[in-house]
Amino acid sequence: MNKLKKNKAFCKIISHRIFINLGDSLFYIILMWVLYDLTKNSFYTAIGGFMFSLSDVLNFFVGPIIDRCGKEKLLAITSGIAFFVIAGLCFFSLGNMLNVWILVFSIPLFNLTSRITYSIHNVVVPAIVSKDELVTANSILSMTNTGIDLLFNAISGVLLVVLSIQEILLINSTINLLALLVALLILRSAMLVRKQSVEVENQFKVKADERKADLKEYWCSYLKDLKSGLMFIRNRTILSLIIPLVGLNLLYAIMLVNLPAFSSEVFGSAIGYGLVLTFFAVGSISGSMISSFLVKHFAVGKLIPILFLYGGTSWVLMTLLVKQIPVAGVIFMIVAMNALGVTNIIFGTLFQQLPSANMIGRVNTVNLSLMAVAALLGSLLGGIITQVSDSIFPFFLCGLGYLLISFVMGINRLVRRLPFMNEINEKML
Repeated sequence: MNKLKKNKAFCKIISHRIFINLGDSLFYIILMWVLYDLTKNSFYTAIGGFMFSLSDVLNFFVGPIIDRCGKEKLLAITSGIAFFVIAGLCFFSLGNMLNVWILVFSIPLFNLTSRITYSIHNVVVPAIVSKDELVTANSILSMTNTGIDLLFNAISGVLLVVLSIQEILLINSTINLLALLVALLILRSAMLVRKQSVEVENQFKVKADERKADLKEYWCSYLKDLKSGLMFIRNRTILSLIIPLVGLNLLYAIMLVNLPAFSSEVFGSAIGYGLVLTFFAVGSISGSMISSFLVKHFAVGKLIPILFLYGGTSWVLMTLLVKQIPVAGVIFMIVAMNALGVTNIIFGTLFQQLPSANMIGRVNTVNLSLMAVAALLGSLLGGIITQVSDSIFPFFLCGLGYLLISFVMGINRLVRRLPFMNEINEKML
């Protein structure tokens, strides 16, 4: 931990992550609640969830670019785009021109910039910290995310009641402006360290035909890199992780798009929505805090099925108790998110260590895109399910799905012994 505190490069990444996540969290909270509040129909929150997932799918195409281009420059570009999107929404809102569909179609662009930023952070971290610090560094990044989520979730209900949409968007614009300034500082520091040589400067002074040749060569190389990222996930070890992770995201998305309706039904008002998000964040951050301990003391191949069992049982018990005994329901909600918090850290670290260093960006974005496809389908299914059931049933369905994943992984491990799990365990040590 002390080494990480002294690591200036890592501290800069954390600083940028804080501002990006502040804006990202506030944007999500505003969008999902406002879409439900304006329409009183979970179908529109499902559309919102679909749009969030759609941008995650598009993130797949950015992997080769992240691996090849300057990470600091990309951070500055994505931070700038995010700022202008929120500033544009603020302008429409002040002019009373903001409506549901403008909000919906702003989601893919803003969310894509956030996902690209997170992917860049995930690529950079293994290069700036030692292997024995990687799980701890990822835990810090995750706790930064969930800690900020916890802050905004705790106050989101109050913000939505006390402040107007215009004021919240103005606050978010300021946050994203600060993120842009931090990204520009990171870019400036990188340029000063590199002190570009005359040869590097001259490489931009090429003739038109040479530029076209370079562009064609880059495009062919881009397609090759994109294909190599897809081929890598066909590895048996990677597939053993991808399949349960895709299932997890499908089920979680079904539940998540129904969260505003669930919050309104069980707790009532925007403050109830903020409370549920707070419980989610408390569970996630506690899971992030214990993940390093669990990975050091238990084999990952055994731990992952147990986490799915732990989380699935908790979701089922939550749905059975939340109306009759709300306190017990809240406890099991936090416990379920605790399991998810640990799972996210383990999967995130594995996808940084299993690929070679020059493929982390591609594998990471392919992974995120596959999860996004699952979340996209889950959002659509969640919108359909809520039309024929109450708002609690999707949570019950999510719990059953997690239990099924745990059962299948457990049976596979007992029957086939999954020898490739040894590779996973070795990578995590």
